[in-house]
Amino acid sequence: MSETITGHGTDGVTFHATYYGSVAEAHAYFQLRLHESAWSEAAPEDRPKALWAATLIIDTLNFKGDKHSVWLLGDRPTSAQVRAANESQVLEFPRGADTEVPRDIRVACFEIAHSLLDGKDPEQELEALGITSSGYSSVRTTYNRSQVPIEHIINGVPNPAAWRLLRPFLRDGEAIKLSRV
Repeated sequence: MSETITGHGTDGVTFHATYYGSVAEAHAYFQLRLHESAWSEAAPEDRPKALWAATLIIDTLNFKGDKHSVWLLGDRPTSAQVRAANESQVLEFPRGADTEVPRDIRVACFEIAHSLLDGKDPEQELEALGITSSGYSSVRTTYNRSQVPIEHIINGVPNPAAWRLLRPFLRDGEAIKLSRV
């Protein structure tokens, strides 16, 4: 399941933003979750924006398999057919034979949206990762660049629970795919 919102830029251009799940489904999810105040206290117009931003974060990851639209092409599609099929499906999910977005992907989207509404910024989290000390007077900051980065933060996902849900869908970063031409 996915939902689309429409917005208008200051230049009058209309854009559409599609995200995983729906505001109603996210609201039902957060009614059952502890410590969900970032969602319930958010302005109603900010909730779909947070879901869209969460979807953008999810869709930057490298997932196993092909988009459903590409999978439908079969064994030997041309590169033009693959490009057209990729463009016809806005989001990365559903993939392969699936016709719906998996529940874990939708829940990961809700969790990331919650973190964003709670003020977490993936870029700031990544910057802060190496800070070992900071100061105020005479402003100083000390970095330790030898620290092993936390996997979800280095991948731009601000929520560890969402990362655990997304991880099984990701390609193995160490695997190499060889094919003969």
